[in-house]
Formats: sequence, C-alpha cells, structure tokens
Amino acid sequence: MKNKIVVVVVLVLVVAVSGCINSDMDGINQIIPKLNDNIKNGDLNFNLASDGLNLKKTDVANAKVALAIGSFNNAKSNIENIKKNYKRLNNTEYISYIDLISKELEFKINATLSLQEAIQISSFSRYELFNEYVSDANSYMRNGVAIQEERYRIVRLNPDLFN
Repeated sequence: MKNKIVVVVVLVLVVAVSGCINSDMDGINQIIPKLNDNIKNGDLNFNLASDGLNLKKTDVANAKVALAIGSFNNAKSNIENIKKNYKRLNNTEYISYIDLISKELEFKINATLSLQEAIQISSFSRYELFNEYVSDANSYMRNGVAIQEERYRIVRLNPDLFN
C-alpha cells in the first residue's frame, strides 16, 4: 500500500512540475512577440531620430528618440517578466537567447540615451561634446547589433525551438 502511495505522489509531482514548465514556456511564448515588436520599434525610432538629427530637425529627432526610449524600456520590462522563471526551463539555447536580448537592450538603451544627449546639445553649439555623444551612441548601437546577430544565429541553429 505504501508503494502505491509513493508512486501516486511521485506521479502527481511529475505532472505538477511539467505543468509549471509548460506554463512558463507558454507565458514566455506570449511575451516574445511583444518583445520583438518593441525592439523593432525602438530600432526604427532610433534610426529616425538619427536621421532627424542629421537633417538638423531636432524636434523630429527629440520625438523619435523619446519613442525609441519608450519601446526599449517596454522591451526591458518584457525581458524582466520572462526572466522571472526562465531558468526553470532547463534549455541552454533558450536561456542564452534571453540573456543575449538583455545585453542587446542594455546597449541599445545606452545608445538611445547618448543620442538623446547629443540631440539636446546640438542646439547649444558644443560640438566636441555633441560628437562624443554621437560617437558613444554609434558605438553602443554597433555592440547592440552585434549581439542581435548572435541572437539571430541561435534562432537559425535551432529552428525547432524558435518557430
């Protein structure tokens, strides 16, 4: 009789744990499209802000950089929600993918904040400081894009995991 109880308890625990893992994955799968949209919107608005700055349209650049910051911050919130339970997934490729997105976002947020500083300085004729912020923004964004390429490589190598 004790053996039957032990077997039943073990089965219940296995089902409960697998249900938690699947529900974690389901939750992550619901967040990922929002996350990707936020990153794409952030990238688009960063580029539009850069274009506005190059054309000396600081009002356009300011508006677009604010949208980029908002999108990247939304993506960061998405990542924080995913990271609450993602280590329990026990999938190194997926964990690496999420970690890369976190790093990518840090670079892209820093790039956007540097661009915002450059936009604010551009009207004050402090060209050395302006150039420093623009250079920082470009450097951060290059690093973010490099990490984004690493993330895309994981997706290409694991098509069954990322469909």
